[in-house]
Amino acid sequence: MAQTAQQDMPESEEAAGPHILVVEDNPVMASIMGKLLSRFEARFDVVANGLEAIDAAKEAEYDLILMDILMPTLGGVRSTKAIRKLSAHYEKIPIIAVTARVSERAEEEYLSEGMSGMIKKPINRVNLSEALRDHLGLEEHIPTPATDDTSAVHDTDDLDALNWEVFNEYRTLLSGSFMGFLKDYLTAGPNMLSDIGDAITADDAPRIQFLAHKLKSTAQVFGAESVADLAAQLEIMGKNNATAPAPQIFHELHIAYERTQRALRKKYILMQNMG
Repeated sequence: MAQTAQQDMPESEEAAGPHILVVEDNPVMASIMGKLLSRFEARFDVVANGLEAIDAAKEAEYDLILMDILMPTLGGVRSTKAIRKLSAHYEKIPIIAVTARVSERAEEEYLSEGMSGMIKKPINRVNLSEALRDHLGLEEHIPTPATDDTSAVHDTDDLDALNWEVFNEYRTLLSGSFMGFLKDYLTAGPNMLSDIGDAITADDAPRIQFLAHKLKSTAQVFGAESVADLAAQLEIMGKNNATAPAPQIFHELHIAYERTQRALRKKYILMQNMG
């Protein structure tokens, strides 16, 4: 069942504007999308996978759906096709692919599968605003506060390791929750990486897909784009059961992970010291 509000997520007003469904299996990203949507005159519900999205669409008539593409339970493309068949209403509404896989070819594929457009992950104020303006005529009504300067990070290598614009935007959106999410990522990251390595050694394609998806979704929140991109490659290999290149990609992932973790640890300590 769809949830109008989740923990640490702003609640949408029942009477305000179009009704939007967010389909996102990563709770941190779902929280971020909720914070972004709270800047618009719109109601929104959140579900965690494609099956829940289909059930939610049976219960309510949404005006737009933000659909994650790669989800363990049921992917976004198959979910979209099922929702399109529910009613004449769902044949017409915009269903937007939310994905890290961005290219003209990918967008053409999604459009051919019945989707209405595409937003690049990690989703942000700019690309969400553009989609809501194009498809619903909505404009952002709450100004975005300024983010902090990245100059306090220690060296040039650190500055290059992460997308600090994404980091700072999500830090602002998540406010008091951000430090806890970052600490959890720093603590759990080594085990996540080790588990992926074990799955590759065992040539367990479904587990590679699941674990790589989890790492990718979390890394995106903290601007670790190199980690997210490599994890996405492993996720697709697992999904397609084509894992021969996985050991080499995992080697590259390990290097990217260590570099981004070093930068994130420095930033975490700095933020702690600043209170």
